[in-house]
Amino acid sequence: MSRRLERIFIYIAAAWQLLDGLLTIFVYGLFIKRQGLDVAGLSVAQMRAMKALFGSIFNFVVIFGVLLILLGLLNIYLARKHWKNGSVGWKLPVWFLVCGVFSYFMMDMPNIFLFMSAGIIGMAKNKSMKVQRNEMIGEELG
Repeated sequence: MSRRLERIFIYIAAAWQLLDGLLTIFVYGLFIKRQGLDVAGLSVAQMRAMKALFGSIFNFVVIFGVLLILLGLLNIYLARKHWKNGSVGWKLPVWFLVCGVFSYFMMDMPNIFLFMSAGIIGMAKNKSMKVQRNEMIGEELG
């Protein structure tokens, strides 16, 4: 059975994760960094505290963006190397469902739809391939 539809969903979701990670780092991260520098009318101690606070937030944003980029690259790798036509496996659909739940907590609506769809379709195709194999084995024995 072909896994083309699931792979398309995963490629789109992974591309969105890569883009989202880059936007998080370079747009949102730099915006946060500038916010810490644009505060006027503060003493030297307050300015240092603001720079330290916004620097920590910037570091968190960059780490989160890198996490998104790594997840996108991992999903491309999994879809390309391990999601073969006719293969029955339960780990990949579960992984994509976990990615969908992760996207839910991030409120990333495109990835919720894409990952959940790929996981559910993958599990349904696994079930039909198992039934088909069991019927073929039954015919050979009977």
